[in-house]
Amino acid sequence: MYNFSLYLLTLFSLYITNKCGKVSEGNVPLRRRNTMKLRSLLMASAILLTGPGTYSASADTLNAAVGVGPKNMITQTMESFATYVGENSDIDIKVFSMSLLNLKETPPGIRDGVADLGFVLSAYFPAEYSETNLVAGLGMLTTAGVQVENTGAVIAGAMSDYVFNCAECQSEYVEQGQVYLGTGTSTTYMMLCTSPVTTLEDIKGKKFRSGSANFSRWAEHFGGVAVSIPGNDQYEAMGQGVIDCTMAAAAELTNYSLFDVTKNITLNIPGGNFAGVGTNNFNIDVWRGFTDEERAVLLKASARSAAELTSRYYAAAVRDIEAAREMGIEILNANAEVKAESDAFVDADLQFIGNEFIENYGVDNTDVKIAEFTKLVDKWKTLVGHIGDDQEALAQVYWDEVFSKVDPATYGMN
Repeated sequence: MYNFSLYLLTLFSLYITNKCGKVSEGNVPLRRRNTMKLRSLLMASAILLTGPGTYSASADTLNAAVGVGPKNMITQTMESFATYVGENSDIDIKVFSMSLLNLKETPPGIRDGVADLGFVLSAYFPAEYSETNLVAGLGMLTTAGVQVENTGAVIAGAMSDYVFNCAECQSEYVEQGQVYLGTGTSTTYMMLCTSPVTTLEDIKGKKFRSGSANFSRWAEHFGGVAVSIPGNDQYEAMGQGVIDCTMAAAAELTNYSLFDVTKNITLNIPGGNFAGVGTNNFNIDVWRGFTDEERAVLLKASARSAAELTSRYYAAAVRDIEAAREMGIEILNANAEVKAESDAFVDADLQFIGNEFIENYGVDNTDVKIAEFTKLVDKWKTLVGHIGDDQEALAQVYWDEVFSKVDPATYGMN
């Protein structure tokens, strides 16, 4: 968690630098130069206040907040993003894993300038990102209808395609002081449990960790109990019996060390993907301080980042399921009755999602938006559903279909 003195000092720096104009000096905007110079003084003050070793980035270095551990593939993907940007521009990025902001602190931390960019989970903030979360809640569409190999690649492509071109989505990111730069996400969600779950009777009464509202509704539809806890708390919750299962991607067995507490895995339920992700959102003032050429590099890096995270999850899922078998963890499939009921739930839930976002968050035309996103999911099943863990191939499709069409001179600038 970030130091409170550092937080206050950073807010003060933003107040001062917001008074600066947007004229440029050479190739570096003056506002950005002044911000970096003042930040160096403030960080020196923070170190005096909080003691040595609390902050190590230089004045010219951007700070990336990732609210998961250093071994998590999300952190590794952000490190790759920073490396690519550094090799192709003069922008230096330092990645802070768990030490600057946790997952729930990251969006306000980016907005307030505690971090310059970070990994954002919009699903944790249903009201603030209601337009984005409307379609993020449709992640179960990836395993409905036409079946594809890599559902994560599908939902990541569909989300990026939609949000970049959704005026209402863009407005809510601006209101939160951020610029959205794409989505990378996990593979199909399954059940990681402490006891077998294959029948309707198995599900009833069990406690399921859920990362978003649609998965909570799925559990409750079958008579289970949905428990909303952060991903970082899954291990302890399963180990202590607070939950019986976590609905998650197979790669979380490694990311969160869930091998230790998982006894049974049910592969084919609940299905779908967690889609409320901003892989590397930027503080809006930092973004506007870059040159057009720098923003172009960041867009290219973001396409690669979305592909890398998605490909890492796919490869890890294949690896971790096999490792689970070798460790004696039972690999199961839900019976036909459960699977049929699950598919029926997904169809019925579309109407529920539309009504919920109208009533609770004032989102307009939800039926039109849901229909549009459903078409995008079908489109992306054709484009990338067959791509396994070929990161370069996936990055190229993301670039060609979405990111290359974003104008670095105008995107996020108004």
